[in-house]
Amino acid sequence: MRSLPFIIITTLFISACQRTPVFDGEQAFTHLIKQCEIGPRYPGSDEIIICREYIKANLEKSNAKIITQKFSAEINDSKYESENIIARFFPRQSRRIMLAAHYDTRPWADKDSNIDNHNTPIIGTNDAASGVAVLLQIATILNKTQPSEFGVDLVFFDIEDMGSYGSNENWCLGSKYFAENIPIREPEKIILIDMIGDKDLEILMEQHSYHDSPILVNQIWEIAAEKGYKQFKRKLGQLIYDDHVPLLSSGLNAIDIIDFDYKYWHTLEDTPDKCSSESLQIVGQTLIEFIYQK
Repeated sequence: MRSLPFIIITTLFISACQRTPVFDGEQAFTHLIKQCEIGPRYPGSDEIIICREYIKANLEKSNAKIITQKFSAEINDSKYESENIIARFFPRQSRRIMLAAHYDTRPWADKDSNIDNHNTPIIGTNDAASGVAVLLQIATILNKTQPSEFGVDLVFFDIEDMGSYGSNENWCLGSKYFAENIPIREPEKIILIDMIGDKDLEILMEQHSYHDSPILVNQIWEIAAEKGYKQFKRKLGQLIYDDHVPLLSSGLNAIDIIDFDYKYWHTLEDTPDKCSSESLQIVGQTLIEFIYQK
């Protein structure tokens, strides 16, 4: 009987000293490769349907509660049946963090140096397999370890990359639909990740994010600095219209982690050899530190 308090105290001590989970960049890179092996995953293609099933199958392995948002999007007189995928972890938790990425790829390599390739769909390794890969690996961690304070929602946006340059009308249609029809408890903090697999990773503070959600930007950059991740630069980057903008426009607290200085953007050269598991690990571990911070 005298040993019982000792056991309880020891158990509490061990629990209090549990280390933050470690993000596996190599496993995330495997998810990146698997998406690319499917082929170009643009709206209206068979491959994007296969990609959806790949995402959902991995989320099911992680015991997520999955919600799908099916909607139709019309672009240039063509209709696309689209689907946002939402994975909920610890849904009874009232305080929520949301992490997001888009999973569709550009149907046209219209930034390729070879004009003959401008109507060819891209593999889209960095844009957008990298973000999806990180979220799927985070799902495996959430399946094993519950954060102390927040529940987490992982959201995979469809039909982000069908827009025309110079106009915002047809970009980010999945996040626009989500922002107008939020099917979950409103998250306190939202972090979008996009184009975060570049071998030469350099992440600046995106201007929409810093203007509208500076506290959240600084929180993430401070975590990265504490981890010694010099790839997160404390200086303002470009003003980028990405999936976080419709969320910000709806009054949500959202930021974008993105390395937009990527010369292979919307070209046929956006392939796995331009990306690295180290870059995925840096971004993934930063997010894990954010989720599980004491």
